[in-house]
Amino acid sequence: MKIYLNIMLGLLFMPLVGFAQNGPFYFSHNNIQREYYLHIPNNLPVNSPIVYVLHGWGSSGSDIMSTTAFNILSDQNNFAVCYPTALTGSSGMTEWDVSGFSDIDFIKALNDSLWGEHQLDLDRVFATGFSYGAEMCYHIANCQTTDIFAAIAPLGGAMWDFITNGWPIICTPSINISVFILNGTNDIEFNYNGGYYQGVGNYYPVDTTVSFWTNHNACIYNTNYNMPDINNDNFVTEVTKYNNINTGYKVWLYKVNNGIHEWFDVAPWGNDDFWASEEIWNFFSQVGNNTINSSYELISPNKKLIKIVDLLGRETHLNPNTPLIYIYDDGTVEKKMYLE
Repeated sequence: MKIYLNIMLGLLFMPLVGFAQNGPFYFSHNNIQREYYLHIPNNLPVNSPIVYVLHGWGSSGSDIMSTTAFNILSDQNNFAVCYPTALTGSSGMTEWDVSGFSDIDFIKALNDSLWGEHQLDLDRVFATGFSYGAEMCYHIANCQTTDIFAAIAPLGGAMWDFITNGWPIICTPSINISVFILNGTNDIEFNYNGGYYQGVGNYYPVDTTVSFWTNHNACIYNTNYNMPDINNDNFVTEVTKYNNINTGYKVWLYKVNNGIHEWFDVAPWGNDDFWASEEIWNFFSQVGNNTINSSYELISPNKKLIKIVDLLGRETHLNPNTPLIYIYDDGTVEKKMYLE
């Protein structure tokens, strides 16, 4: 029996194999060698965007690179993507500095270096992250003293109340920044309705965090709708969008009803109705001084296949039982797997 699966750009969780061309690289900051991974598409145009993808607690840049597959989006949409690794903390695990400025300074210095080397667009620097990496995104947005980042997209994380309450630091955001928040209502690591994290402190409910950023950016309500329930499991993703019609700043919320603590993805690689990496890039592509055309528009019925690549971006041919990326002449991409 043969089955043909056709799924728009799902995410396959797989070990990191064949990514040597993307690192690891090392950058000295405060006399410490910091690790990062970097993907630069071939013939990347001058003044292209860069996306920083921040891993969760105890993870690494290589882990988040393999589980988000941003490299595929990078190649198709001409942006650089960087995956820094946090330092090992007192717990013996990697952890971002979300109560100080060492990692903000590190990422700023790294960005300055990459900008000079690759002539990137300083107006289109973005950050996304999962769990602890999401918390670092909030920390960046609250505490950056210059407008390094134009937008953040924290997924499966929370904003600590000590950031705005003054202990151990106080950061009052003085710079507007677009924010895309993605959280599941059944996330047992960070309760959607807020809570207390042992050893760290209190964190805000998601709705409070959304209100915080809409007020800061002077955004007003724009639209609300439910995404299609593509797997008919009644786990519906509710989308709410706010914007500032004068400045263009945006605040989006993807509330994944019954969603858990994971990087959201479509079946069979996940149980959700969307691929988070694709949605995050779509958000980032609408932010900045220049308009970027998203590749994820309606698919033309007359599209032609240009090539097939594997999940590492290497050109290949049809292989049974292997997830592959199909690239078409209208800019769309699909993930397909032919099962035998």
